[in-house]
Amino acid sequence: MKNNLMLTIASLLSILFGTFHLADDIDRGMSPGGLPNLFVVVICVVWLYGTLVLAGRRSGYIIILIASLLLMGVPVIHMRGAGVGFGTTRSGGASSSGHSSRSA
Repeated sequence: MKNNLMLTIASLLSILFGTFHLADDIDRGMSPGGLPNLFVVVICVVWLYGTLVLAGRRSGYIIILIASLLLMGVPVIHMRGAGVGFGTTRSGGASSSGHSSRSA
């Protein structure tokens, strides 16, 4: 298998799983759905263009590299924002097992 084909497949999977991750964050309430997420959509469209249309060109490689480095920042964003730590759910504070932290 060619390295270029492997890069294209890996990049497409990263785009797919990244958009699934964003949709999951919006669904769980960790990220507000709305206009601020259009920036992420624009990044994904440019990344997709660089992966499919500019495949094998230097500009395509640069777009893939920059988008991949941006995607590496997702764990940092999660560690600074909502949804960090034990017991964060939609209901606001109950543990993930459904029990409250108070003793009866």
